[in-house]
Amino acid sequence: MNNQEPVAAAVSRFLAQDSSQSFSSYVIALSGGADSVALLHAFAQQLKKASLRAVYIDHQLQEASSQWATFNQDLCKKLGLKFDVIKVKVADAASLEAEARKARYKAFAGIIGRDECLLTGHHQDDQAETLLLQLFRGAGPKGLSAMPEQAAFGKGVHARPMLQVSKRDILDYCEHYNLPFVEDPSNQDTQYRRNFLRKKVIPLMETEWPEVKATLARASDIQASTQELIEEVASTDFARCFDLDKGLSISSLVALSPVRQTHVLRYWLQQLDQDMPSQKVMDQVLQQMLRSDLDAQPSVSFGHGAIKRFQGYLIWVNDVIDELEPVHETWTADSDLELRCGVKISLNWLKQDSPELVGKPLQVKTRQGGERFRKRNAEHTTSLKNYFQEEGVRPWQRDRALLILFKGEVRAVFTEHLQQG
Repeated sequence: MNNQEPVAAAVSRFLAQDSSQSFSSYVIALSGGADSVALLHAFAQQLKKASLRAVYIDHQLQEASSQWATFNQDLCKKLGLKFDVIKVKVADAASLEAEARKARYKAFAGIIGRDECLLTGHHQDDQAETLLLQLFRGAGPKGLSAMPEQAAFGKGVHARPMLQVSKRDILDYCEHYNLPFVEDPSNQDTQYRRNFLRKKVIPLMETEWPEVKATLARASDIQASTQELIEEVASTDFARCFDLDKGLSISSLVALSPVRQTHVLRYWLQQLDQDMPSQKVMDQVLQQMLRSDLDAQPSVSFGHGAIKRFQGYLIWVNDVIDELEPVHETWTADSDLELRCGVKISLNWLKQDSPELVGKPLQVKTRQGGERFRKRNAEHTTSLKNYFQEEGVRPWQRDRALLILFKGEVRAVFTEHLQQG
């Protein structure tokens, strides 16, 4: 087997392309399967041993997982490489496969430092399977882009050098170098959709289209280019629509075509690191937020929060905003006030906002509704609703405001504790 063999050639190509990045070290995600074993061996032939280490993530889901750890340790010892094991706990969920993946990458993200590169053994067959899974979920160009060859990860980078290498080539590599590997029995279980594709669907497709895996991988590359163009346009549109203090401008959004509106919203949610909603939910957001009456207060919830509308802008509100328990406490206003709900009203704030109240016997209450507020040096009172509108306090935050009363009259309103978002 010469240097042009696909696995070794892919590693050589990767190292040549990424020499400019000067990674201080490489971390192989070593499961013990043929893919990661071949990747480990190929890198060990072309890199200094000191710059390469392997890490096995033990999901503790299989009885043999500890034996696989021992297998990987012995393999690394033979190759003269550093080796570590990280045990993770996988949450119970409908998709155990997805939860295991989430736990695995969370563990890797915690150990990849600056100038380090995580290497995984994903290959052309994996790419074809991923594209089909995304296609059957109704994904757009982003989902159909499948797995990128390289992306930012943790404090470093995650790379997949073998995406152009077939599974057959990987097995041939292991056979040529007499490399042992383990077989995870769960990979044979066709109850998992990826395994169903691998064992049932793709072999059937190959009877009619022998090169279907390579074709699907190329299609994924084309979708990745399309997605890159979409994100470039969305980034430009987003910059024109977004105000850091206020949110997404509705007037700027409605000036765009519906397709560009959708991509701006997706780009915004991506910047917020939020789960991407379905197209049905996205259509609901566009309909309610951009086309409902001006005096309406629409809210569309999904993921871990909601999109709301306020004073001509769209705002993302996290679920962590909880109702405030009723407050009714006295305050001598000569020191900071620590409330049982965890909110602190500082004396310095009162000195700046309402110095005439310092040292007075005050009452601190939560809003009940219908209260009126006398501003400093004002002859007449105003409704709290009008005050909140003037001060830009958002409707969903108003019940958490704290009213400060003197002689039964609201004289100050504390909103410093309200989350902006």
